[in-house]
Amino acid sequence: MDSQLHKPTLRVINVLNIVDKYEQGLTFSDISEKLNIPKSTLSPILKTLVESKYLEIDEKGCYKTSFQLFQLGMSYSGHLDVMSIIRKQMENIVDKVGEITQFGVLIDDMVLYLEKVNTNDNIEIVSSVGKKLPARATGLGKALLSGLTNEEIEKLYEGVKFTKITENTKDNLKDLIGEIEQVRKNGYALDNQEISMNMSCVAVPIKVNGKVKGAMSVTYPMFRKTEGKNEEILDALLYHKNIIEKILDIQKLDIDFA
Repeated sequence: MDSQLHKPTLRVINVLNIVDKYEQGLTFSDISEKLNIPKSTLSPILKTLVESKYLEIDEKGCYKTSFQLFQLGMSYSGHLDVMSIIRKQMENIVDKVGEITQFGVLIDDMVLYLEKVNTNDNIEIVSSVGKKLPARATGLGKALLSGLTNEEIEKLYEGVKFTKITENTKDNLKDLIGEIEQVRKNGYALDNQEISMNMSCVAVPIKVNGKVKGAMSVTYPMFRKTEGKNEEILDALLYHKNIIEKILDIQKLDIDFA
């Protein structure tokens, strides 16, 4: 079938696909080697994609997918309707608890952040729309992983090296699975300064037809942690999660961005 495809176009698609797989980005030489494309052929492709704002180059000379490419992927029919439903409930959560609210989906062993509603004080956090972070170290990620079986999680992390991002990050699969089992039991996940020190997070899975398709979280700085803070946040998340799930069910919509 590949013989019937337009090879120059296929090269562009392959470049975008390979760069998208590496959150830290890929160098010119990396892309050339991984795709077996001569550098003389690859150079004008990358130049065009950068100038068209579908790729960007960081300070280390690594190519990364851009936010414009992310927006393009979100723009096809149906997805904006789903995201508008989700964002409205996220805005309601921010109004209630006064903290940043985010939504994401699982891509392999990473969380892809699709939506974020800020507060007025604009506290800086490591995640942002279009960014991917390790699922094992985030509240959103653990809520998403709760939709997989233990066997599926083991397969997902086969060969993956568990490195600590902060001193609180779990560094082995056994502990991660143990926590995911608690997430399934309790219906929510926590990130206790695991992806970023001095930040905490509460997250809940969002299900469509009984399957975890997304997750929603609230992140806050530890200096604002008070007795009952997590309980207040969880109440708001669960209330608006239920609204989202009911609307999606009534309108026969799905969360399928992966």
